[in-house]
Amino acid sequence: MSRKLMGNLLFPSIIALMLTAGVIAASCGGSNPPFAPFGSTVQILDPPGDVTIPDNGLTTLLVQAQVLDPDGQPLNSVRVTWIASFAGQNDFVVDTNGDNVPDARAVQLVNDDACEPKRCALTPITEWFSMGAFVDSPFETLTDDRGVAFVDILISGEDIVDPAFLEASTDSGSVDVVQFSINTPTQ
Repeated sequence: MSRKLMGNLLFPSIIALMLTAGVIAASCGGSNPPFAPFGSTVQILDPPGDVTIPDNGLTTLLVQAQVLDPDGQPLNSVRVTWIASFAGQNDFVVDTNGDNVPDARAVQLVNDDACEPKRCALTPITEWFSMGAFVDSPFETLTDDRGVAFVDILISGEDIVDPAFLEASTDSGSVDVVQFSINTPTQ
């Protein structure tokens, strides 16, 4: 009798364990957020060109990159990695909050989501540092439902940078690199 009872209890337990393992495997099987599949492409839309900024001035640019699957359809919620030259961890050259201590880079990547509830372009630059909007290169963003990922770039007029590079890439091997320059007007 105990063998029959044990068999009746053991079999459903094994089935329940297998189903639980299957659900866990299915939910954790893909990367979160997902990577673009092999054969996908990324392209920077309206890349920055030569930028001229008044001496000691600042300007922001919103840059977009679109990710398309191998069939040319936009991919939403996939990773895009942004890399900018002169945006490394030790490249601080610009004082954005007036305390005479450099706290931003010549080409500074900005996490627009840090300026909630509104975009960083609508928030005073002096508040960006305290909000955690300044980010190091490389920086990851996700595409929206049109397959477009956004990054803000803060550019300083204190230094001439020629050339500067901006790269958008997916982890599936697609890379788009644009080159631009930062100039101050000649006196």
